[in-house]
Amino acid sequence: MAYLLNSQEGNTMVNFEKDLKEYEKLFPNQMKIIDGVKFEYRFAGNGEKTIVLLVGGLGMSDALYNHAREFAKDFRVLLFDYPLNFKNNEVLADGIASLIRELDLGKVALIGQSYGGFIAQVIASRHKEIVGEMVLSNTGCMTEEIDENDMKSIYAMLNKIKKVKWITRIIPVALLRKKFIKRSMQYLKECTNEERQYMHDLFKLMFGRLTNKGERHMCELMLDLINIRNSSKDFSYLDGKVLLILSKDDETFSEAIKQGLVNLMPNPKVCYDLSGGHLTMFLKIDTYISMVKRFINDHNK
Repeated sequence: MAYLLNSQEGNTMVNFEKDLKEYEKLFPNQMKIIDGVKFEYRFAGNGEKTIVLLVGGLGMSDALYNHAREFAKDFRVLLFDYPLNFKNNEVLADGIASLIRELDLGKVALIGQSYGGFIAQVIASRHKEIVGEMVLSNTGCMTEEIDENDMKSIYAMLNKIKKVKWITRIIPVALLRKKFIKRSMQYLKECTNEERQYMHDLFKLMFGRLTNKGERHMCELMLDLINIRNSSKDFSYLDGKVLLILSKDDETFSEAIKQGLVNLMPNPKVCYDLSGGHLTMFLKIDTYISMVKRFINDHNK
């Protein structure tokens, strides 16, 4: 089922430093020991429904500061970096589920972008009792039905990740930041000069916090995706409760992988016309937030 967006004009992307300070005040760092692991997180917001923001391969949840700040006007919002001691995706998914239970959040909506969409699927398949809805944007899937030809784009992505993991073993990340920023900027499509400057500033801030250990950890989690295989029965309980935002101009995953994700989910709502490439949730943030809010509210009346 196609999910049509309503065009939204706004200025959520301006006032970078001011908004970040507001976010840090609204979402102070908190910590719990989960399964013997120190789990740092941010949690704030209004309303009865909780959404969990799952960041992509960058691995630093503060990149979603603007999304968290806006979503917190209507929902409780939980976000976090992925703890280093959770070494694979199943263990990480179980740890996240334990945190959700520890905070007594009930059934949450998982909001995942790119790698965050993959880990959302792992959580949803293993912990059905805590997931009410899912919103997955510009991500892929690992299903039992994927054939070797369809896997080519996944293999190509994993080979690049292997190279990054190897490089960060021998070169200090401080010497790689400019290269990482340049690489990330290549994901931008059809953006204005203002949007490009915003994303450059955001990448500069996030990569300024990056460590070799943290980058290798994210590489290991993404490489571990090859071991995940889901089937449609894993998500049957979410019939009509999944929103897929799959930008036509995002070339990160092949059309076969995108279609595999659509086929994997039970009667999902699908939006193809939100442009901006792989990072559309940042470039079209106002429209993205409006669409996600509408979808979640439609299922929680």
